Amino acid sequence: MTRHLRTLLLLPLAALLAGCEIDTAAYMIEGKEHALIINREKPYFWSDQYEMAVVVSRMPTCQRRFDMKPARLNTAVVTVFDGGEPNRYLLRQGSSRWYAVNTNDCVFAVIDKPATEPAAIGTFRKKGDDFTFVPVKKDADPS
Repeated sequence: MTRHLRTLLLLPLAALLAGCEIDTAAYMIEGKEHALIINREKPYFWSDQYEMAVVVSRMPTCQRRFDMKPARLNTAVVTVFDGGEPNRYLLRQGSSRWYAVNTNDCVFAVIDKPATEPAAIGTFRKKGDDFTFVPVKKDADPS
């Protein structure tokens, strides 16, 4: 097989893979060994949604990956909220899916929407060309 023919045969494969996206962003809680990491993946260029997962990590105690529901491309954001207890966090995917995670023992659960919205810590979202964790801006200290 000639070199040009092989190149022509590989072009369709390259086109299929060109639309794939894999983005990962981390909220570092206490250094690099204690974090919440969101992974979102668009497996094919024709996909209209991301496959999403959260990695709950508190090394050396635990590190686990949990699948979240797929999200449409334009709503694939995850907001992190204070869970009311040390190392407990609530995650809101899009506008209506809620999860609870605990980094003490890497527990993950789907939950109902809280009666009152807790304090937001930040949001995993696209900022410019990058998928990143954007912390909530703290009010300026009045003193």
